Amino acid sequence: MQERRAGRVLAVHGDAVLLLRGCDPARPQDGSWWFTVGGGCENGESTADAARREAFEEAGLVLPADLGPVVLHRTAEFDFEGGRFRQSEDFYLARVDSDTVDTSGWTDVEQRSVSAYRWWSLAELAVTAEIVFPENLCALLTDLIGPQPLS
Repeated sequence: MQERRAGRVLAVHGDAVLLLRGCDPARPQDGSWWFTVGGGCENGESTADAARREAFEEAGLVLPADLGPVVLHRTAEFDFEGGRFRQSEDFYLARVDSDTVDTSGWTDVEQRSVSAYRWWSLAELAVTAEIVFPENLCALLTDLIGPQPLS
């Protein structure tokens, strides 16, 4: 099993969070799921550095140098493209001024595995039957940004 560290971002615009829809290209029969922007640390990167870099590469988001505290830490185990991973993830909350998303920085892996992006309101997250990671994202965001009026 490969061990990885990762930085992830809860990118919030108004009452909505940006999520990407992805799958494992090696196992398309397993379906897809929604997840936050972010990814693995490169050599010498902190999780905050990785979160900022990945947010820019995956969505064109320019985040501040100080992302603030880690709002969630979790360890996830998953299979991807024939490999088995244990990923230690730090999540950061980042409020963004625009809902514009730029996917031109996607890597080859992202182009193979990510099929869509979407801004999800808390109301939509609360009732979706879709698979969303991290689990309990709606409750976490409600704790962080407060309950929002139903749209």
